[in-house]
Amino acid sequence: MPPPARSRNRVPTAVLFDTLSTPVAPSFEWPTKPNRTVSGLHWAYVLVGTADGTVLPFVPLYLFDRGLTAAWIGLVLAVAAAASLVLGLAWAYLADRRFSPERMVVAASVAASAVALLLALTSGALTLALVIVALSVARSPMMLLDPIALRRLLTTRRTDYARIRLRMSAGWAGSVVLSGGAFQALSLRLLPFVYAPLAAIVGLWVWRFIKPVEVTPVAGDAIAHPAPMNARLPLAMVSFLLSLFLLGAALSATQNFLTVQIDILGGGAFLIGAASAFQALTEIPTMGYTHVLSRFASQKVLFAIGCAIYVVIFIAWAFTTNALVAALLKLVVGVAFALTYVAAVVITEELSPPHLRATSQALMKSVTFGLAPIFGALAGGFLYSAAGPRAMFLTSTALMLVAGVVVLIAVPTRRNAAAALPSAPAPALQPAAAAVDEA
Repeated sequence: MPPPARSRNRVPTAVLFDTLSTPVAPSFEWPTKPNRTVSGLHWAYVLVGTADGTVLPFVPLYLFDRGLTAAWIGLVLAVAAAASLVLGLAWAYLADRRFSPERMVVAASVAASAVALLLALTSGALTLALVIVALSVARSPMMLLDPIALRRLLTTRRTDYARIRLRMSAGWAGSVVLSGGAFQALSLRLLPFVYAPLAAIVGLWVWRFIKPVEVTPVAGDAIAHPAPMNARLPLAMVSFLLSLFLLGAALSATQNFLTVQIDILGGGAFLIGAASAFQALTEIPTMGYTHVLSRFASQKVLFAIGCAIYVVIFIAWAFTTNALVAALLKLVVGVAFALTYVAAVVITEELSPPHLRATSQALMKSVTFGLAPIFGALAGGFLYSAAGPRAMFLTSTALMLVAGVVVLIAVPTRRNAAAALPSAPAPALQPAAAAVDEA
């Protein structure tokens, strides 16, 4: 049988990004050999994780140290999340139609490095807030690193992506501890001088070792069969998106202002960095073994279990007065994140009509890591400032509880969902950094 015909059209970045979490349609056949080397990507992910680990966990603490209140911190983070969401979609559009994503990542690293250095020159609160928003916008094309990887993995097993993507978590885990220790021993004012050269190194590496490629889709894929213009999402999918919004808002509020709370309790930057590393250390193996858990429970049950774990942790954060205990609880948060995120990817696939798979996955990521953090950061900062940390954590607990209940009620049970389970996470924004950046 002759090989399938190939199109000369470029593959849209959004569709490539969703191939990680979208099971292959019956008409699509994956060849067994990769079309391009991915060796350069291995270190690119390590370098991005290392650079992000020096800035993302410490942005709330940096703003707090510069004199901003919790309410102002929430407002700044909300505006940064909104700007990153809108501009991130624009960058993806340009990467599909005009510029190569590889070169856009290089430009983003240079811009982020330059903007980060401006932090050292700012003095007023308003100027500082504008620079933080500008840094978020400058960094937003970094998310194109995932589509870059998926372009090269388009003709090989999608599970190979996990072996590349997990290197970012490894770089993150080491970076947050070392940089947190340095910031505590010296000063948070060093943050821009640490992040700027690391961001520049990312761009230099991508420019030197990751060249732009052209990929042609196999006949029969999602591009060959676009969704009709009047296509609609099922009611269960809309309800699930509501659950994801509640989950994302609760995570944004708690993760951002847990940083401030640990500092107030006497933890300092080193413990804040260690807490971020704790979550990364547990979420990776949990994601790796989620396919085993799926043999005993449906995806909506695993999602609800993750929400239940979050509820317990949020209550503990609301009442603990020990900074070390608050940080150690992040070990359990890694398990909860892994359960909810992987289940969210699979549930989205199960609820999506065949012609709306890419759209549904994009909506899932945009709601959870784009729209929800805007509300979570803004409301979380207001509650923290007006009513105190306990009220903020308990309100987030209620949101997370409702998110788990909505999933159990609205999502139908699929008995054979285990076969569709991916072996590793996708993300836009390092999970551990999602609360700040999406990060």
